[in-house]
Amino acid sequence: MVYVVLAVAIMFLTTLAMFCIGKITAPKGVGIYGVVAGVIGNIIVLYLVLTDALGAFGPTVSAAVGVVAFVFTILWAAAGFEILLGGDFKASGWFALPGAILVLLIALGFLNVLGTALPKLPQFGVFFIVFSIAFFLVFAVFALGKTK
Repeated sequence: MVYVVLAVAIMFLTTLAMFCIGKITAPKGVGIYGVVAGVIGNIIVLYLVLTDALGAFGPTVSAAVGVVAFVFTILWAAAGFEILLGGDFKASGWFALPGAILVLLIALGFLNVLGTALPKLPQFGVFFIVFSIAFFLVFAVFALGKTK
Protein backbone atom coordinates (compact mmCIF):
# COMPACT_ATOMS: atom_id res chain seq x y z
CA MET A 1 0.00 0.00 0.00
CA VAL A 2 2.87 2.37 0.71
CA TYR A 3 3.97 1.97 -2.91
CA VAL A 4 0.54 3.07 -4.11
CA VAL A 5 0.84 6.22 -2.01
CA LEU A 6 4.33 6.81 -3.44
CA ALA A 7 3.03 6.32 -7.00
CA VAL A 8 0.24 8.85 -6.39
CA ALA A 9 2.86 11.17 -4.88
CA ILE A 10 5.07 10.95 -7.95
CA MET A 11 2.14 11.62 -10.28
CA PHE A 12 0.76 14.56 -8.29
CA LEU A 13 4.11 16.16 -7.49
CA THR A 14 5.15 15.94 -11.16
CA THR A 15 1.88 17.58 -12.16
CA LEU A 16 2.27 20.25 -9.46
CA ALA A 17 5.86 20.94 -10.53
CA MET A 18 4.78 21.36 -14.15
CA PHE A 19 2.09 23.78 -12.96
CA CYS A 20 4.58 25.75 -10.84
CA ILE A 21 7.03 26.19 -13.74
CA GLY A 22 4.24 27.21 -16.12
CA LYS A 23 3.99 24.09 -18.31
CA ILE A 24 0.32 23.59 -17.30
CA THR A 25 -1.84 26.62 -17.92
CA ALA A 26 -5.23 25.22 -16.77
CA PRO A 27 -4.83 25.17 -12.99
CA LYS A 28 -8.29 23.77 -12.17
CA GLY A 29 -7.27 20.32 -13.42
CA VAL A 30 -4.21 20.36 -11.18
CA GLY A 31 -6.33 21.50 -8.24
CA ILE A 32 -8.89 18.75 -8.77
CA TYR A 33 -6.14 16.18 -9.07
CA GLY A 34 -4.57 17.44 -5.83
CA VAL A 35 -7.82 17.08 -3.93
CA VAL A 36 -8.50 13.62 -5.44
CA ALA A 37 -4.93 12.47 -4.75
CA GLY A 38 -5.19 13.78 -1.18
CA VAL A 39 -8.49 12.02 -0.51
CA ILE A 40 -7.37 8.72 -2.10
CA GLY A 41 -4.03 8.94 -0.29
CA ASN A 42 -5.72 9.55 3.07
CA ILE A 43 -7.99 6.54 2.58
CA ILE A 44 -5.03 4.30 1.70
CA VAL A 45 -2.99 5.56 4.64
CA LEU A 46 -5.90 5.10 7.02
CA TYR A 47 -6.22 1.51 5.81
CA LEU A 48 -2.46 1.00 6.22
CA VAL A 49 -2.54 2.25 9.81
CA LEU A 50 -5.75 0.48 10.87
CA THR A 51 -4.63 -2.89 9.50
CA ASP A 52 -1.07 -2.44 10.81
CA ALA A 53 0.19 -3.26 7.32
CA LEU A 54 3.82 -2.66 8.30
CA GLY A 55 3.57 -4.53 11.60
CA ALA A 56 6.18 -7.06 10.46
CA PHE A 57 8.82 -4.32 10.87
CA GLY A 58 7.75 -3.61 14.46
CA PRO A 59 4.78 -2.53 16.58
CA THR A 60 5.04 1.21 15.92
CA VAL A 61 6.12 1.28 12.28
CA SER A 62 2.65 1.46 10.69
CA ALA A 63 1.70 4.41 12.89
CA ALA A 64 4.97 6.28 12.24
CA VAL A 65 4.82 5.74 8.48
CA GLY A 66 1.13 6.67 8.60
CA VAL A 67 1.92 10.00 10.24
CA VAL A 68 4.47 10.83 7.54
CA ALA A 69 2.08 9.78 4.78
CA PHE A 70 -0.76 11.82 6.31
CA VAL A 71 1.45 14.91 6.26
CA PHE A 72 1.92 14.33 2.53
CA THR A 73 -1.67 13.54 1.64
CA ILE A 74 -3.08 16.45 3.62
CA LEU A 75 -0.61 18.77 1.88
CA TRP A 76 -1.72 17.44 -1.52
CA ALA A 77 -5.37 18.16 -0.72
CA ALA A 78 -4.52 21.59 0.72
CA ALA A 79 -2.49 22.50 -2.36
CA GLY A 80 -5.33 21.31 -4.57
CA PHE A 81 -7.83 23.47 -2.72
CA GLU A 82 -5.46 26.45 -2.85
CA ILE A 83 -5.25 26.09 -6.63
CA LEU A 84 -9.02 25.72 -7.00
CA LEU A 85 -9.80 28.63 -4.69
CA GLY A 86 -7.04 30.91 -5.96
CA GLY A 87 -4.98 30.87 -2.77
CA ASP A 88 -1.44 32.15 -2.44
CA PHE A 89 -0.04 28.85 -1.07
CA LYS A 90 1.08 30.49 2.19
CA ALA A 91 -1.20 28.20 4.21
CA SER A 92 0.28 25.14 2.53
CA GLY A 93 3.77 26.54 3.11
CA TRP A 94 3.18 27.08 6.81
CA PHE A 95 1.60 23.62 7.09
CA ALA A 96 4.83 22.20 5.65
CA LEU A 97 7.03 23.64 8.45
CA PRO A 98 5.68 21.55 11.36
CA GLY A 99 5.33 18.68 8.88
CA ALA A 100 9.04 18.92 8.08
CA ILE A 101 9.97 18.93 11.76
CA LEU A 102 7.69 15.98 12.51
CA VAL A 103 9.00 13.94 9.58
CA LEU A 104 12.60 14.72 10.62
CA LEU A 105 11.90 13.54 14.17
CA ILE A 106 10.38 10.30 12.87
CA ALA A 107 13.40 9.85 10.57
CA LEU A 108 15.73 10.23 13.55
CA GLY A 109 13.57 7.70 15.38
CA PHE A 110 14.07 5.16 12.60
CA LEU A 111 17.81 5.80 12.83
CA ASN A 112 17.56 5.25 16.62
CA VAL A 113 19.06 8.68 17.27
CA LEU A 114 16.04 9.65 19.41
CA GLY A 115 15.57 6.40 21.25
CA THR A 116 14.51 2.86 20.43
CA ALA A 117 10.69 3.01 20.32
CA LEU A 118 10.96 2.57 16.57
CA PRO A 119 13.01 -0.31 15.19
CA LYS A 120 16.29 0.67 13.57
CA LEU A 121 15.40 0.90 9.87
CA PRO A 122 18.03 3.09 8.20
CA GLN A 123 16.28 2.88 4.83
CA PHE A 124 13.18 4.53 6.33
CA GLY A 125 15.33 7.04 8.20
CA VAL A 126 17.18 8.22 5.10
CA PHE A 127 13.98 8.21 3.02
CA PHE A 128 12.20 10.37 5.61
CA ILE A 129 15.16 12.77 5.90
CA VAL A 130 14.77 13.38 2.16
CA PHE A 131 11.02 13.95 2.72
CA SER A 132 11.81 16.37 5.54
CA ILE A 133 14.09 18.38 3.28
CA ALA A 134 11.32 18.46 0.68
CA PHE A 135 8.87 19.83 3.26
CA PHE A 136 11.39 22.46 4.37
CA LEU A 137 11.72 23.52 0.72
CA VAL A 138 7.93 23.77 0.37
CA PHE A 139 7.94 25.96 3.48
CA ALA A 140 10.78 28.14 2.17
CA VAL A 141 9.19 28.64 -1.26
CA PHE A 142 5.50 29.03 -0.40
CA ALA A 143 5.55 30.54 3.11
CA LEU A 144 8.70 32.66 2.89
CA GLY A 145 8.77 33.33 -0.86
CA LYS A 146 12.35 32.08 -1.30
CA THR A 147 12.45 31.15 -4.97
CA LYS A 148 16.16 31.42 -5.75
